[in-house]
Amino acid sequence: MKKLLSSWVLSYFRFFAGVQLKKNPNATIIGVTGSDGKTSLRLAIVEILKTHGTVKHSAHANSESGIPLNILGLRPKNYSALDWLRLTILAPVQLMVNREHYNYYVVEMGIDSPDAPKNMSYLLKIIRPHVGVVLNATLTHSAGFDHLVKDTSPLRRMDKLIKVIAKEKMLLAKGIGHKGVAVFNIDQKEFAAEKRDITARQITFGKSQKADLRIVSCSVTRQGFTLTFSYQGQTHKLVLTDVFPEAYAYTFAAALATAAAVGIPPLISLPSLSKYHAPSGRMRIFDGVYDSTIIDSSYNASPQTMLEALKLLKSLGGRNKKIAVIGDMRELGLSEKIAHKNLADWLLLYCDEALLFGDLTRDHTLPVLVSKKFPVHHFTKMYDLTKYIHSIVKPKSYILVKGSQNTIYLERAVESILKNPADVAKLCRRGTYWENLRNKALK
Repeated sequence: MKKLLSSWVLSYFRFFAGVQLKKNPNATIIGVTGSDGKTSLRLAIVEILKTHGTVKHSAHANSESGIPLNILGLRPKNYSALDWLRLTILAPVQLMVNREHYNYYVVEMGIDSPDAPKNMSYLLKIIRPHVGVVLNATLTHSAGFDHLVKDTSPLRRMDKLIKVIAKEKMLLAKGIGHKGVAVFNIDQKEFAAEKRDITARQITFGKSQKADLRIVSCSVTRQGFTLTFSYQGQTHKLVLTDVFPEAYAYTFAAALATAAAVGIPPLISLPSLSKYHAPSGRMRIFDGVYDSTIIDSSYNASPQTMLEALKLLKSLGGRNKKIAVIGDMRELGLSEKIAHKNLADWLLLYCDEALLFGDLTRDHTLPVLVSKKFPVHHFTKMYDLTKYIHSIVKPKSYILVKGSQNTIYLERAVESILKNPADVAKLCRRGTYWENLRNKALK
């Protein structure tokens, strides 16, 4: 009964969202998907487009329910039954009162499964983009794909999982009509294999010589991030004042390629993109207590983004003390054990001391580090974790904070070591809804 009701509610919202979309028949719709970095990419694209027209984008909405609600101009408050009833009543009302006009709509399209309604085929029933951007495919949210892979070898299993996840994500590129543009990462071999089945015009990005927009080099220092790339025979440089891992070269290359897809060449898009700043909880740099530096990546975590963040910690920290405050990486399904064992190997390479939080790091990461006699502590209470951080921070220390959000919420650790209390407002998951969840989470 619950499943039937959920299906009806989703169809209900989808219908009204379809009607609402028709109010902007000339708007260019840009769909963005990928395992990691969708939000950063969406915001980078918006940064460019907002100087060329009115832009609507799907803030905090990338799912089968979030996308239609965003189209309608609605947003859940607390996801309770009463809240869903409120949204159901307001949906038809929005058709009468929502006269929102925009030239571009940039929409995140997140998938957690190959099955409806959490797959790409279902999202394409809600909205059909003119430009489809596929950033990457990793093990993030791979639990929903576990049943498609029977191989029990951990390494082969991970490779096969990424392959089926990539195939699902590339349905966005394949779903673009022949008059549209598919923008995708040519360096990911699983995407390259799907290239021939795309009917839309293609713009590829990556380090490969075959890429239309080719990443030539990138450098990261405490002063910022620099990307050098080439497009249509010309070499360009993007300089940002925020710090990002080198993997963000793909994020910015994708944004620049997307701009080119809608007729905005690099010479015009670069000045706009150079104003881009990292969203909350995604590699933001803060001054910490005792003259330390905090790398706040507390919004979420996956194996790939964890590795990138740890490499950045080592690069920025140099000879200073490097502390990694690490929470579980969730929603990895059958891959969670090997992923957290691999995490131990990365911690050995890229930091001087590790502080762990969560059941998965306790069960799979901690034993490896202990066996190597590496400085490591595991915590079950946030108070104990934050108290210990204060006891070990030395002047000039670099502290990386990264973990998944469900019951982990490591922004609490960031908050406890900020030098400037006003910076709390810049952390991720602000507001009453998230505050209530944090209060119910692990203490």
